[in-house]
Amino acid sequence: MKKPFANAYEKIKKLLQGLFSKKKPEGEEGEQAAAEAAEESAIGAEEEQPASVPEPGEEESSKPAEEEELDEKAKLEQVLHNIAEEEGIKEEKVSKGELDEQKKYDAEVKKRAERAAKREEKDKKAEKDEASGADKKIIDPVTGEEIPLGSLPVEATYLKKYTRIQTTADDVIVAINSIIKHSDMPKNIVILGRNGFGTVKVGEDFARSFYELGLVKSDKIAKTKAKQLNKMSLDALTKLKGGCLIIENAGLVSFDKLVEVIKDSAPENNNYVVILTGEIDSIANFFEENEDIVDQFIYLIDIHKIKERGMMHLAKGYVRERGYKADKQVFDRFKNALKSMEEGNIDRFIKFIDDAIERCDKREGSSGKVEKCIEPEDVK
Repeated sequence: MKKPFANAYEKIKKLLQGLFSKKKPEGEEGEQAAAEAAEESAIGAEEEQPASVPEPGEEESSKPAEEEELDEKAKLEQVLHNIAEEEGIKEEKVSKGELDEQKKYDAEVKKRAERAAKREEKDKKAEKDEASGADKKIIDPVTGEEIPLGSLPVEATYLKKYTRIQTTADDVIVAINSIIKHSDMPKNIVILGRNGFGTVKVGEDFARSFYELGLVKSDKIAKTKAKQLNKMSLDALTKLKGGCLIIENAGLVSFDKLVEVIKDSAPENNNYVVILTGEIDSIANFFEENEDIVDQFIYLIDIHKIKERGMMHLAKGYVRERGYKADKQVFDRFKNALKSMEEGNIDRFIKFIDDAIERCDKREGSSGKVEKCIEPEDVK
Protein backbone atom coordinates (compact mmCIF):
# COMPACT_ATOMS: atom_id res chain seq x y z
CA MET A 1 0.00 0.00 0.00
CA LYS A 2 1.48 3.32 -1.06
CA LYS A 3 1.74 6.24 1.33
CA PRO A 4 -0.47 9.34 0.67
CA PHE A 5 2.26 11.23 -1.15
CA ALA A 6 3.22 8.36 -3.49
CA ASN A 7 1.03 9.48 -6.41
CA ALA A 8 2.22 13.05 -6.09
CA TYR A 9 5.80 11.81 -6.08
CA GLU A 10 5.33 10.06 -9.44
CA LYS A 11 3.88 13.19 -11.05
CA ILE A 12 6.60 15.43 -9.66
CA LYS A 13 9.28 13.04 -10.89
CA LYS A 14 7.94 13.30 -14.45
CA LEU A 15 7.88 17.09 -14.29
CA LEU A 16 11.43 17.28 -12.99
CA GLN A 17 12.65 14.95 -15.72
CA GLY A 18 11.08 17.20 -18.35
CA LEU A 19 12.33 20.41 -16.78
CA PHE A 20 15.99 19.52 -16.25
CA SER A 21 16.64 17.22 -19.23
CA LYS A 22 18.47 18.48 -22.31
CA LYS A 23 16.30 21.05 -24.08
CA LYS A 24 14.93 19.95 -27.44
CA PRO A 25 14.95 22.24 -30.50
CA GLU A 26 11.94 24.30 -31.20
CA GLY A 27 9.42 22.77 -33.51
CA GLU A 28 6.96 19.98 -33.29
CA GLU A 29 8.60 18.30 -30.26
CA GLY A 30 8.97 21.61 -28.46
CA GLU A 31 5.32 22.41 -29.02
CA GLN A 32 4.30 18.99 -27.72
CA ALA A 33 6.43 19.40 -24.56
CA ALA A 34 4.94 22.83 -23.97
CA ALA A 35 1.44 21.42 -24.32
CA GLU A 36 2.18 18.61 -21.84
CA ALA A 37 3.68 21.06 -19.32
CA ALA A 38 0.60 23.27 -19.64
CA GLU A 39 -1.68 20.28 -19.11
CA GLU A 40 0.24 19.16 -15.99
CA SER A 41 0.20 22.64 -14.50
CA ALA A 42 -3.57 22.74 -14.79
CA ILE A 43 -4.09 19.72 -12.47
CA GLY A 44 -6.38 20.48 -9.59
CA ALA A 45 -6.54 24.22 -10.31
CA GLU A 46 -10.16 25.24 -10.82
CA GLU A 47 -9.37 28.91 -10.90
CA GLU A 48 -6.02 30.08 -12.25
CA GLN A 49 -4.81 33.59 -12.70
CA PRO A 50 -4.23 34.60 -16.36
CA ALA A 51 -0.60 34.77 -17.41
CA SER A 52 0.89 38.25 -17.46
CA VAL A 53 0.76 39.94 -20.86
CA PRO A 54 4.02 41.44 -22.10
CA GLU A 55 4.14 45.18 -22.71
CA PRO A 56 3.36 46.27 -26.27
CA GLY A 57 6.39 46.03 -28.49
CA GLU A 58 8.31 43.84 -26.05
CA GLU A 59 9.59 40.59 -27.54
CA GLU A 60 9.40 37.38 -25.41
CA SER A 61 12.86 36.35 -26.60
CA SER A 62 14.33 39.57 -25.22
CA LYS A 63 13.86 38.37 -21.61
CA PRO A 64 17.13 37.83 -19.78
CA ALA A 65 18.04 34.16 -19.08
CA GLU A 66 17.80 34.71 -15.31
CA GLU A 67 14.23 36.02 -15.63
CA GLU A 68 13.26 33.01 -17.75
CA GLU A 69 14.66 30.70 -15.08
CA LEU A 70 12.63 32.48 -12.40
CA ASP A 71 9.50 32.03 -14.51
CA GLU A 72 10.22 28.31 -14.85
CA LYS A 73 10.64 27.98 -11.06
CA ALA A 74 7.41 29.86 -10.45
CA LYS A 75 5.54 27.54 -12.83
CA LEU A 76 7.02 24.47 -11.11
CA GLU A 77 6.01 25.74 -7.66
CA GLN A 78 2.46 26.32 -8.92
CA VAL A 79 2.30 22.78 -10.33
CA LEU A 80 3.60 21.34 -7.04
CA HIS A 81 0.96 23.32 -5.18
CA ASN A 82 -1.80 22.04 -7.50
CA ILE A 83 -0.66 18.43 -7.18
CA ALA A 84 -0.47 18.75 -3.41
CA GLU A 85 -4.05 19.99 -3.31
CA GLU A 86 -5.18 17.17 -5.58
CA GLU A 87 -3.45 14.52 -3.43
CA GLY A 88 -4.74 15.99 -0.15
CA ILE A 89 -1.34 17.14 1.09
CA LYS A 90 -2.55 20.71 1.50
CA GLU A 91 0.38 23.12 1.74
CA GLU A 92 3.04 20.51 2.62
CA LYS A 93 5.84 20.14 0.07
CA VAL A 94 7.14 16.74 -0.92
CA SER A 95 10.59 17.06 0.58
CA LYS A 96 13.69 14.95 0.06
CA GLY A 97 13.13 13.49 3.51
CA GLU A 98 9.67 12.28 2.50
CA LEU A 99 11.04 10.70 -0.66
CA ASP A 100 13.72 8.94 1.39
CA GLU A 101 11.03 7.74 3.76
CA GLN A 102 9.06 6.37 0.79
CA LYS A 103 12.11 4.42 -0.39
CA LYS A 104 12.67 2.97 3.10
CA TYR A 105 8.98 2.07 3.32
CA ASP A 106 9.07 0.29 -0.07
CA ALA A 107 12.27 -1.57 0.88
CA GLU A 108 10.74 -2.73 4.18
CA VAL A 109 7.57 -3.94 2.42
CA LYS A 110 9.68 -5.91 -0.07
CA LYS A 111 11.83 -7.41 2.72
CA ARG A 112 8.78 -8.51 4.71
CA ALA A 113 7.15 -10.03 1.60
CA GLU A 114 10.29 -12.06 0.90
CA ARG A 115 10.39 -13.29 4.50
CA ALA A 116 6.70 -14.23 4.36
CA ALA A 117 7.27 -16.22 1.15
CA LYS A 118 10.14 -18.14 2.75
CA ARG A 119 8.08 -18.86 5.86
CA GLU A 120 5.17 -20.10 3.73
CA GLU A 121 7.49 -22.41 1.78
CA LYS A 122 8.91 -23.77 5.02
CA ASP A 123 5.40 -24.30 6.46
CA LYS A 124 4.28 -26.22 3.36
CA LYS A 125 7.30 -28.50 3.59
CA ALA A 126 6.61 -29.12 7.29
CA GLU A 127 2.96 -29.97 6.53
CA LYS A 128 4.05 -32.34 3.76
CA ASP A 129 6.50 -34.10 6.09
CA GLU A 130 3.77 -34.34 8.74
CA ALA A 131 1.34 -35.89 6.28
CA SER A 132 3.91 -38.45 5.11
CA GLY A 133 4.00 -39.99 8.58
CA ALA A 134 7.76 -40.38 8.49
CA ASP A 135 9.79 -40.22 11.69
CA LYS A 136 10.37 -36.54 12.24
CA LYS A 137 13.94 -35.28 12.44
CA ILE A 138 14.90 -31.83 13.60
CA ILE A 139 18.11 -29.82 13.94
CA ASP A 140 19.56 -29.31 17.40
CA PRO A 141 19.80 -25.49 17.76
CA VAL A 142 23.11 -25.75 19.63
CA THR A 143 25.06 -28.44 17.75
CA GLY A 144 23.39 -28.21 14.34
CA GLU A 145 23.06 -32.02 14.29
CA GLU A 146 19.97 -33.83 13.07
CA ILE A 147 18.24 -35.57 15.97
CA PRO A 148 14.85 -37.19 16.68
CA LEU A 149 12.15 -34.75 17.75
CA GLY A 150 11.41 -36.46 21.05
CA SER A 151 8.54 -35.43 23.32
CA LEU A 152 7.77 -32.75 25.89
CA PRO A 153 8.83 -33.59 29.49
CA VAL A 154 5.89 -34.36 31.76
CA GLU A 155 6.93 -31.56 34.15
CA ALA A 156 6.38 -28.91 31.45
CA THR A 157 2.65 -28.90 32.11
CA TYR A 158 2.15 -25.23 31.19
CA LEU A 159 3.53 -25.83 27.68
CA LYS A 160 1.54 -28.96 26.87
CA LYS A 161 -1.32 -27.01 25.27
CA TYR A 162 1.04 -25.53 22.67
CA THR A 163 2.03 -29.01 21.51
CA ARG A 164 -1.53 -29.40 20.24
CA ILE A 165 -0.81 -26.68 17.67
CA GLN A 166 0.90 -28.28 14.66
CA THR A 167 2.74 -25.13 13.56
CA THR A 168 4.22 -24.44 17.01
CA ALA A 169 4.61 -27.82 18.72
CA ASP A 170 8.05 -28.65 17.29
CA ASP A 171 9.58 -25.33 18.35
CA VAL A 172 8.37 -25.80 21.93
CA ILE A 173 9.54 -29.42 22.21
CA VAL A 174 12.93 -28.72 20.62
CA ALA A 175 13.61 -25.68 22.82
CA ILE A 176 12.82 -27.41 26.12
CA ASN A 177 14.71 -30.62 25.32
CA SER A 178 17.74 -28.73 23.99
CA ILE A 179 17.86 -26.44 27.04
CA ILE A 180 17.80 -29.49 29.32
CA LYS A 181 20.53 -31.19 27.27
CA HIS A 182 22.75 -28.10 26.97
CA SER A 183 22.23 -26.55 30.40
CA ASP A 184 25.53 -24.66 30.18
CA MET A 185 24.30 -22.63 27.15
CA PRO A 186 22.11 -19.47 27.31
CA LYS A 187 18.47 -20.38 28.00
CA ASN A 188 17.09 -17.13 26.57
CA ILE A 189 14.08 -17.46 24.24
CA VAL A 190 12.54 -15.36 21.46
CA ILE A 191 8.77 -15.72 20.90
CA LEU A 192 7.80 -14.51 17.42
CA GLY A 193 4.26 -13.32 16.79
CA ARG A 194 2.37 -11.27 14.25
CA ASN A 195 1.49 -7.60 14.44
CA GLY A 196 -1.34 -7.27 16.96
CA PHE A 197 -0.54 -10.55 18.70
CA GLY A 198 -0.20 -10.79 22.43
CA THR A 199 2.37 -13.46 23.32
CA VAL A 200 3.35 -12.49 26.88
CA LYS A 201 1.21 -15.38 28.14
CA VAL A 202 3.40 -17.80 26.17
CA GLY A 203 6.45 -16.25 27.82
CA GLU A 204 4.90 -16.73 31.25
CA ASP A 205 4.20 -20.40 30.49
CA PHE A 206 7.84 -20.92 29.52
CA ALA A 207 8.98 -19.18 32.72
CA ARG A 208 6.75 -21.37 34.91
CA SER A 209 7.90 -24.50 33.07
CA PHE A 210 11.55 -23.51 33.55
CA TYR A 211 10.92 -23.43 37.28
CA GLU A 212 9.01 -26.75 37.32
CA LEU A 213 11.86 -28.36 35.35
CA GLY A 214 14.51 -26.93 37.68
CA LEU A 215 16.06 -24.84 34.87
CA VAL A 216 15.80 -21.69 37.01
CA LYS A 217 16.06 -21.35 40.79
CA SER A 218 13.22 -18.89 41.38
CA ASP A 219 9.58 -18.75 40.34
CA LYS A 220 9.74 -14.95 40.11
CA ILE A 221 8.65 -13.44 36.78
CA ALA A 222 9.14 -9.79 35.79
CA LYS A 223 7.38 -8.29 32.75
CA THR A 224 8.17 -5.00 31.02
CA LYS A 225 7.62 -3.30 27.68
CA ALA A 226 10.69 -2.48 25.60
CA LYS A 227 10.16 1.29 25.76
CA GLN A 228 9.89 1.19 29.55
CA LEU A 229 13.01 -0.96 29.78
CA ASN A 230 14.96 1.53 27.65
CA LYS A 231 14.39 4.19 30.32
CA MET A 232 14.73 2.19 33.54
CA SER A 233 17.69 1.28 35.71
CA LEU A 234 18.46 -2.42 36.04
CA ASP A 235 18.82 -1.99 39.80
CA ALA A 236 15.12 -2.85 39.93
CA LEU A 237 15.91 -6.36 38.65
CA THR A 238 18.11 -7.41 41.56
CA LYS A 239 15.04 -8.97 43.21
CA LEU A 240 14.54 -11.11 40.08
CA LYS A 241 17.68 -13.15 40.74
CA GLY A 242 17.27 -16.73 39.50
CA GLY A 243 13.93 -16.03 37.75
CA CYS A 244 12.76 -14.88 34.31
CA LEU A 245 12.42 -11.47 32.62
CA ILE A 246 9.83 -11.08 29.83
CA ILE A 247 10.32 -8.13 27.44
CA GLU A 248 7.23 -7.21 25.42
CA ASN A 249 7.49 -5.56 21.96
CA ALA A 250 11.15 -6.54 22.04
CA GLY A 251 11.87 -5.19 18.56
CA LEU A 252 11.81 -1.71 20.11
CA VAL A 253 14.42 -2.32 22.79
CA SER A 254 17.68 -0.43 22.28
CA PHE A 255 20.84 -2.41 21.53
CA ASP A 256 22.76 -0.88 24.45
CA LYS A 257 19.99 -1.67 26.91
CA LEU A 258 19.69 -5.30 25.76
CA VAL A 259 23.47 -5.75 26.06
CA GLU A 260 23.17 -4.35 29.59
CA VAL A 261 20.37 -6.84 30.35
CA ILE A 262 22.36 -9.78 28.98
CA LYS A 263 25.33 -8.90 31.20
CA ASP A 264 23.04 -8.45 34.21
CA SER A 265 21.36 -11.83 33.57
CA ALA A 266 24.63 -13.78 33.35
CA PRO A 267 25.11 -16.68 35.84
CA GLU A 268 27.83 -14.79 37.72
CA ASN A 269 25.45 -11.82 38.22
CA ASN A 270 21.69 -12.11 38.72
CA ASN A 271 21.35 -15.36 36.74
CA TYR A 272 17.90 -14.93 35.17
CA VAL A 273 16.47 -15.99 31.78
CA VAL A 274 15.52 -13.33 29.21
CA ILE A 275 12.38 -13.98 27.13
CA LEU A 276 11.73 -11.64 24.20
CA THR A 277 8.23 -11.41 22.73
CA GLY A 278 7.09 -9.34 19.78
CA GLU A 279 6.21 -8.96 16.11
CA ILE A 280 8.27 -11.27 13.92
CA ASP A 281 9.56 -8.71 11.39
CA SER A 282 10.48 -6.03 13.92
CA ILE A 283 12.48 -8.57 15.94
CA ALA A 284 14.08 -9.93 12.76
CA ASN A 285 15.16 -6.40 11.83
CA PHE A 286 16.58 -5.88 15.32
CA PHE A 287 18.75 -8.99 15.12
CA GLU A 288 19.87 -8.23 11.56
CA GLU A 289 21.12 -4.85 12.72
CA ASN A 290 22.66 -6.19 15.96
CA GLU A 291 24.33 -9.49 15.07
CA ASP A 292 26.67 -9.30 18.08
CA ILE A 293 23.95 -10.57 20.43
CA VAL A 294 22.36 -13.23 18.21
CA ASP A 295 24.32 -16.02 19.95
CA GLN A 296 22.63 -15.12 23.23
CA PHE A 297 19.21 -16.10 21.81
CA ILE A 298 19.40 -19.64 20.45
CA TYR A 299 15.76 -20.67 20.77
CA LEU A 300 12.99 -19.27 18.56
CA ILE A 301 9.32 -20.08 19.20
CA ASP A 302 7.26 -19.26 16.13
CA ILE A 303 3.68 -18.38 17.09
CA HIS A 304 2.90 -16.16 14.10
CA LYS A 305 1.25 -18.94 12.05
CA ILE A 306 -1.45 -19.88 14.56
CA LYS A 307 -4.96 -19.54 13.13
CA GLU A 308 -8.50 -20.35 14.31
CA ARG A 309 -8.06 -24.12 14.38
CA GLY A 310 -4.87 -23.84 16.39
CA MET A 311 -6.53 -21.39 18.79
CA MET A 312 -9.32 -23.89 19.47
CA HIS A 313 -6.76 -26.63 20.16
CA LEU A 314 -5.14 -24.17 22.54
CA ALA A 315 -8.48 -23.49 24.27
CA LYS A 316 -9.19 -27.19 24.84
CA GLY A 317 -5.73 -27.75 26.22
CA TYR A 318 -5.93 -24.70 28.48
CA VAL A 319 -9.33 -25.65 29.94
CA ARG A 320 -7.96 -29.11 30.75
CA GLU A 321 -4.74 -27.62 32.15
CA ARG A 322 -6.79 -25.50 34.57
CA GLY A 323 -8.70 -28.60 35.72
CA TYR A 324 -12.08 -27.74 34.15
CA LYS A 325 -14.50 -29.45 31.79
CA ALA A 326 -16.55 -27.92 28.96
CA ASP A 327 -18.89 -29.25 26.26
CA LYS A 328 -19.12 -28.45 22.54
CA GLN A 329 -21.52 -25.54 23.09
CA VAL A 330 -18.94 -23.80 25.31
CA PHE A 331 -16.16 -24.25 22.77
CA ASP A 332 -18.45 -23.00 20.00
CA ARG A 333 -18.88 -19.81 22.01
CA PHE A 334 -15.13 -19.53 22.40
CA LYS A 335 -14.83 -19.93 18.64
CA ASN A 336 -17.37 -17.15 18.00
CA ALA A 337 -15.45 -14.87 20.38
CA LEU A 338 -12.35 -15.21 18.19
CA LYS A 339 -14.11 -13.24 15.43
CA SER A 340 -13.86 -10.07 17.50
CA MET A 341 -10.14 -10.54 18.24
CA GLU A 342 -6.94 -10.15 16.24
CA GLU A 343 -6.23 -13.52 14.66
CA GLY A 344 -3.81 -15.40 16.88
CA ASN A 345 -3.88 -13.00 19.85
CA ILE A 346 -3.16 -15.61 22.52
CA ASP A 347 -3.06 -13.16 25.43
CA ARG A 348 -6.53 -11.80 24.70
CA PHE A 349 -8.03 -15.25 24.07
CA ILE A 350 -6.61 -16.74 27.27
CA LYS A 351 -7.97 -13.73 29.20
CA PHE A 352 -11.40 -14.40 27.69
CA ILE A 353 -11.26 -18.04 28.85
CA ASP A 354 -10.02 -16.98 32.29
CA ASP A 355 -13.05 -14.68 32.64
CA ALA A 356 -15.36 -17.61 31.81
CA ILE A 357 -13.58 -19.76 34.42
CA GLU A 358 -13.98 -16.99 37.00
CA ARG A 359 -17.76 -16.83 36.34
CA CYS A 360 -17.90 -20.61 36.60
CA ASP A 361 -16.20 -20.48 40.01
CA LYS A 362 -18.63 -17.83 41.29
CA ARG A 363 -21.68 -19.71 39.98
CA GLU A 364 -20.64 -23.10 41.33
CA GLY A 365 -19.39 -21.58 44.59
CA SER A 366 -22.75 -19.95 45.24
CA SER A 367 -24.57 -23.19 44.48
CA GLY A 368 -22.25 -25.34 46.57
CA LYS A 369 -21.02 -27.37 43.57
CA VAL A 370 -17.38 -28.27 43.05
CA GLU A 371 -17.61 -29.90 39.60
CA LYS A 372 -15.50 -27.22 37.87
CA CYS A 373 -17.53 -27.48 34.69
CA ILE A 374 -17.80 -24.38 32.46
CA GLU A 375 -21.36 -23.79 31.25
CA PRO A 376 -22.44 -21.76 28.16
CA GLU A 377 -23.83 -19.07 30.46
CA ASP A 378 -20.30 -18.49 31.80
CA VAL A 379 -19.03 -17.46 28.35
CA LYS A 380 -19.90 -13.81 27.67
